[in-house]
Amino acid sequence: MSQAQLILFDKRNQPIKEYIVAVAASDGLDIKGVQLVASPAKGEKSLITAGLRIPALEAYGYNTKKIAHATLDQLLVNEDVLTLEQFIERASDDEAVRQALQKSANKAQLAVEALISEFTASEVINLIQENRNDALFKLKTHDKELKDKRVLCLDIEATDISTNPEADVIQISICDFEGNEVLNQLINPGYDVPDNEKHNITTEMVQDAPLFSKCWDQIHRTLLEADVILAYSTESDFAYLQNSATKKMLDFELDYNKWLDVAELSKELVGSMRWHSEKMYWFWKTPKLTAAYEKVLDKPFPGDAHDALADAQATAELMRAMLIQGRNSQVKEKKPVVEAKKAVTNNLFAQAFANAKRK
Repeated sequence: MSQAQLILFDKRNQPIKEYIVAVAASDGLDIKGVQLVASPAKGEKSLITAGLRIPALEAYGYNTKKIAHATLDQLLVNEDVLTLEQFIERASDDEAVRQALQKSANKAQLAVEALISEFTASEVINLIQENRNDALFKLKTHDKELKDKRVLCLDIEATDISTNPEADVIQISICDFEGNEVLNQLINPGYDVPDNEKHNITTEMVQDAPLFSKCWDQIHRTLLEADVILAYSTESDFAYLQNSATKKMLDFELDYNKWLDVAELSKELVGSMRWHSEKMYWFWKTPKLTAAYEKVLDKPFPGDAHDALADAQATAELMRAMLIQGRNSQVKEKKPVVEAKKAVTNNLFAQAFANAKRK
């Protein structure tokens, strides 16, 4: 009778760090120092060894059992990713050995669950869940506020990043909230379009297009007629328009208060939380439009991610999907927290520590 068994070796010498939990929550993690070993018998050389790839915890609702099961279904053996069944099959050609390993699978599952519970019990998970609930409440509120409003969605391609005041707009696209094209205009900057990974627009494509000054009136008027303007990163798109109008001494009456940033909303709903080690605070990474779209809608990004119209339409679709999530959620507005009476102390260090703890 074979004595083969699956054993989880944990060679870590410290507990899971909170910043590691944050990475695992949204992105998953190849965990170092932990291996699943198929051992033939005590003291004998292992048959096969696998590393562990923990999937995104959030995708499994932070359910320890489900995460552990998924972890055992993506074992890392050299360059291969194997299910537990495939791992056992590769361990040996001896059927008795395979059966013995299969019998110990339950024990291996429990060991992996114990490991995963270090992640799911972390206070970081509470922070993430609280943020997601706040995001859903914001979306629920926006869903009500946008009813019966004229909503337009805009995207811009330019010769350089928006922080460069010399950057020029070379394409502006506007669609309505349902994704129907309202305006799609290539613009000639008056010089050769420099190569840029952010778009696929060439000098030849814009050589017969109008200058910005020639088409600004129509663009400006279209945007002024909107009640709300959506964009994926409103700050950069607004800056492109404002800088271009200012340089060419054109009228500019757009009100930034009417703009709603879909990137900020998607960041709070599906973005990854990270720890800034130097400044000592948690922050949320803004996902790219393609990543946010695919995560929220659970389907591939449509069309060309470097075309302004395709991006505007995808942004509108993403926003509609997020509003539905907010509308269907059961979250409610938080009641204001009444602070406990602060203890009086002359110890400045203790005072600072107490204040930091409250925050």
